[in-house]
Amino acid sequence: MTRGNGTPVYPDFVGIGAQKAGTTWLQRNLQAHPDIWMPEIKELHYFDEKISDSPNPFSRLYKRLSSERAVDLRWRRQLRTRIKRHLNGSSREGALWTAKYYFGRPDDGWYASLFEPGKGKVVGEITPEYSILERDAISHVHSLAPEAKILLMIRNPIERAWSQAVMGFDKSGRDIAAAGDEVLRRTFDREGLRLRSDYLKTLENWSSFYAEGQIFVGFLEDVHFFPEELLDRLYGFLGVDPSFRPRRVTRKVHTRSAGTMPTRAAAHLAGIYREEIEALAECFGGYASFWLHGAERLAEEPPAEERLPYPLYESQIWKEWTDGTGAARFHSGPLASARAG
Repeated sequence: MTRGNGTPVYPDFVGIGAQKAGTTWLQRNLQAHPDIWMPEIKELHYFDEKISDSPNPFSRLYKRLSSERAVDLRWRRQLRTRIKRHLNGSSREGALWTAKYYFGRPDDGWYASLFEPGKGKVVGEITPEYSILERDAISHVHSLAPEAKILLMIRNPIERAWSQAVMGFDKSGRDIAAAGDEVLRRTFDREGLRLRSDYLKTLENWSSFYAEGQIFVGFLEDVHFFPEELLDRLYGFLGVDPSFRPRRVTRKVHTRSAGTMPTRAAAHLAGIYREEIEALAECFGGYASFWLHGAERLAEEPPAEERLPYPLYESQIWKEWTDGTGAARFHSGPLASARAG
């Protein structure tokens, strides 16, 4: 994107995750704001994937069309969806953007060009995989967009890990309800799953390049309890009219993992994440203190029932923590204000 003098302008904000922590809800409600422009495609994957693509267009296209890697399968699936949409009457501008995104050579100029339709507005993107970028990659982001605002949505690591596991089973055509304990343990112990719940490591890495005032931490509980207040704070943080309200602001998305989760799985995850949750509770207090209460309860004295209400703020454990009132307090905000104390 360019503004005025022809100098490339990169995103005004970048959503970095976390995966399964409300980023689709975030995307839809940011896209709805008249002063914000975002690509229709959620997750551009430039800094984690496409930046390493071959510069040779024939080699790049051959791999995309023939490889069985998850990234290439996703590329083909998304492209088919986009083509169908264009055949059903999408705009010429949208078709040109699709051609650029899927067939252009990924480099910094290409990345900037993806935001050209948003001229005159606040522009940004959300790719949850950015939460686990190494510092050299974050340094590259910062070199292009040093003034960008960074958005990180987080949730109870126990819930996030379960939700990611459900998604993985769904994508492979398996039923997680039929998985045995050993299969679930192997799933929960995967490094990628663990990394995506290490919010403090994510914040440590990104804070090495972006000031605390540029980083917004949102809690999934606030999507449930205080969606309008959360959007008010987010819009204000991004410098757009905070009074705007999208239609169906409270609408939940991607709720296939909601309902219940096996108590044995929750107890196992509590054991895995208890130490990390202690650090989160010390850092943030608030909802993270509830996460710690739940982890201790599940690890030491798990409920007798085979399945727990999910998310855990709908369980008896939440009522215990709130002394039976179920009352919640808004907690999302810029990093400095989101911290405890």
